[in-house]
Amino acid sequence: MTIGSSLCTAAAVSLLAGLDRTAVLQLMISRPIVAAPLAGWLLGNAAIGLEIGAFLELLWLGRIPVGASIPPDDTQVAIGCTFLAITQYPGPPVPATAFSILCLLAALPFGRIGGFFDRLARRRNECLWMRAQQALDEQRYGVVNWLHLQGALHFGMASLLTLGVVLLGGFVGIRVFTPVLASGPTDISPWLRMAVPLAGIAACLGTVNFRKSACFYVLSFMVVYSLLLVSG
Repeated sequence: MTIGSSLCTAAAVSLLAGLDRTAVLQLMISRPIVAAPLAGWLLGNAAIGLEIGAFLELLWLGRIPVGASIPPDDTQVAIGCTFLAITQYPGPPVPATAFSILCLLAALPFGRIGGFFDRLARRRNECLWMRAQQALDEQRYGVVNWLHLQGALHFGMASLLTLGVVLLGGFVGIRVFTPVLASGPTDISPWLRMAVPLAGIAACLGTVNFRKSACFYVLSFMVVYSLLLVSG
């Protein structure tokens, strides 16, 4: 698959998942654990997409776009990182897993750009709402349907723009730091096995009210640990 066709594939997944995020259907395709493996499968390597999606899903467990909340766009980060990890991998001596983590670190900060484009789309849609209200008063229902579609297109464009920023920023980052990987350690699997669950635990603990839940958390941990000792 050429870079051009890979980019078109990533853009199609970006549009579908971006619309699913808040504007259309909301079938949870936008979650990183779904969007990244889907993009990876279409690009020819679902395993890399699953690695990236699992890590990002754990990292952003408590940040979902509900109501007026606009978290960083983890959907486009997942798709962009998967695209970079598959299409830009230089091969040995750079470890594949280490390169995937590098893509994550390089593209992750640009997920906040998605919040800017999302807010811009919502402001544009506020203007559409006023026009739709006027069209309803004048019984021009065809105009209302078009305005409704236009509102969804605004969110789709926001997703594509976010993906573009993630890809551009991530590409620059991996070009700078890939030589470091080539001369660094060759196996980071043991560290990755520790980092991924720790990221999920940290994300979960970030949503806990410690004043009310700390004692229950410690108690449940002690009970599970005691059961493991007894069963062992």
